[in-house]
Amino acid sequence: MNVKEYLSRYHNTELKISRLQVEVEEYIRLANSIPGINFDQIRVDGTKSLEAPFEKWIRKALDNENLIVDLKRRLPIIKGEIISVIDELEDTELRKVLIYRYIDWLSWNDIAVKMFVSISTLKRWHKEALIGIKIMDYVGPR
Repeated sequence: MNVKEYLSRYHNTELKISRLQVEVEEYIRLANSIPGINFDQIRVDGTKSLEAPFEKWIRKALDNENLIVDLKRRLPIIKGEIISVIDELEDTELRKVLIYRYIDWLSWNDIAVKMFVSISTLKRWHKEALIGIKIMDYVGPR
């Protein structure tokens, strides 16, 4: 895992939570809908499923909800790890750049406006900050 991937974990976890919430909503919608008869399938004689048609969707929704709870529980831990790694940088400006970029997930333009610097200076600081980050102590087994 490189430095950018490590710093992006907080944002990526937030994205995963929102994607899973959308899936849960879809599974609940499917569980509440009435399935129609599908005449296009080839009929196969055999044992009929005793499972109600909506059970599969409810099970998937519950699995995703459990995953969402787990990710939300881990989110502050991930944020704390990233901030503690960023705090090891000596330069305050470099720390601000990384926090704005990887915690607040601001665009380069927004960060430049907040910090009153040009985008080229900002990107130079970002490059310096990434070089100064040491993640070896923080990356454990996956």
